[in-house]
Amino acid sequence: MRSRAGLLLALAACSNLSTTEGGVASVTVEAPSPAEVEVDGTVQLRAIARGADGEELDIPIYWRVLDTTIAVDSVEGLLTGITPGKTGRVVARAVDLYSREVSFSVVPQADTLIVVGDSVVTVEPGEDESPSLQVRVEAGDPPLAVSGRRVTFEVVSPVFATLEDRTVEFSNGQLSRNLTTTSTGQPSPPATLLRRVGKTAPDTAVVRVSVYRPGGGIVPGSGQHFLVLFPR
Repeated sequence: MRSRAGLLLALAACSNLSTTEGGVASVTVEAPSPAEVEVDGTVQLRAIARGADGEELDIPIYWRVLDTTIAVDSVEGLLTGITPGKTGRVVARAVDLYSREVSFSVVPQADTLIVVGDSVVTVEPGEDESPSLQVRVEAGDPPLAVSGRRVTFEVVSPVFATLEDRTVEFSNGQLSRNLTTTSTGQPSPPATLLRRVGKTAPDTAVVRVSVYRPGGGIVPGSGQHFLVLFPR
């Protein structure tokens, strides 16, 4: 399952330049995966400078953006999103050696996640797929629908020892699925839960829905649950 606040992708960021006078042979940038930043939100950037033998060097790292769609504190490495729906590039520098460019997508700000309609749905006997698990992402006052935000649906009950043991699944064959909102603020296609072919579905499956912030944390309203009933 995906933990939106967690995984770091070490991006190959070694310059083709020779070792600098300060002994820096490479500068490698770490960024969230996916590399996103929210409008008016911040992401903490990190980079590592290494010497010719691969040793990590304790020297200052400085940051620079190459587009006006994002901004960065050159010393602290705090990246801020400015223009939604655009991408921006950032580089790190140690002494006079630069990293490779790293691109960030700027996603619209989200204020709340709302469950639309019933949070309890039923898969009738003879049917293989649940009704849609409908949610909407909104922001602003008055609230407006937000497009381009990733919504994560996860089966949290029952708990399966391995993925192969699953008796229900999303249409991607997994126990979690990420879907992106459209201009309506709702994911498209909508999320549904399916019986797994050849398996006996549980009486009830619990699906948690969340929107994760790129800089860490979750959008209010995240953590709500759908109950998917499979009557015999």
